[in-house]
Amino acid sequence: MHLCDHLIQCKKIFVLVLVLVFCNLTTEAYADDRGDIITLVGEDEWYPYAALKDGKLQGLAVDIIEAAFGAMKVKVQFKSAPYARCLMLAESGQELACFDSLKDSKLSKKFLFHEEPIFKAEIGIYALESSQEKNLQASALRGKQVGVTNGYTYTDEIDNDASINREVAPTDLSNLRKLLRQRSDYSLVYTRVFDYLMSRYPDELKGKIKQVGTIGQNALYVSFSIRHPDSIKYAELLDRGLRKIRKDGTYLKLEQKWKRPAP
Repeated sequence: MHLCDHLIQCKKIFVLVLVLVFCNLTTEAYADDRGDIITLVGEDEWYPYAALKDGKLQGLAVDIIEAAFGAMKVKVQFKSAPYARCLMLAESGQELACFDSLKDSKLSKKFLFHEEPIFKAEIGIYALESSQEKNLQASALRGKQVGVTNGYTYTDEIDNDASINREVAPTDLSNLRKLLRQRSDYSLVYTRVFDYLMSRYPDELKGKIKQVGTIGQNALYVSFSIRHPDSIKYAELLDRGLRKIRKDGTYLKLEQKWKRPAP
């Protein structure tokens, strides 16, 4: 091979190597820009916070979590399940995390929690419309038959009180229906969930059940699996994302959007 031909061949090889290196760097840069993709499980029947509607998970919590992770370049794919199963999937490590959960003593032993709450919500004490009671607190439930929803926790004050007799139902709606049939003295339901159910099932509920007390405002979180290797990473990213969207106004806009959710 002549020297000239050899130089031309070397030049071609050099150019090819440069092209391959450039393509590889571009691909890596694109992958980094695209960010991570994770899957979280939300409750399928807890509107307006998280519920399966029109074939996809929707609600205030869904939007906040998606926005917070999005601010950190993490895309979230959502699955839905009844809350008790949602917790089981996360606890066993089959899924990264479940939402929405109280950060109470029971769940803190089983899950990893982030620091910033997704939102705060009030747990209401409900009784039949004929009740003359009002301004009840947790202590009023002692010795009573109290309707609760399967898998839910209701703060340590309620959950650690063995004197409360629990009437367990699969959903909040079933919980309220048991109250109507007088199988329980009271029902514990988050107030915004009750308001939605009242608008969704007016013939069943309107004028028949009312709020007579409260367990107070409580912060809710994503419960990350202790068994999942990526839990610490994404719990920290969620905190950073939540702080960011609160600072830039995105969080407030989502709250405004969900003040009066459509039925």
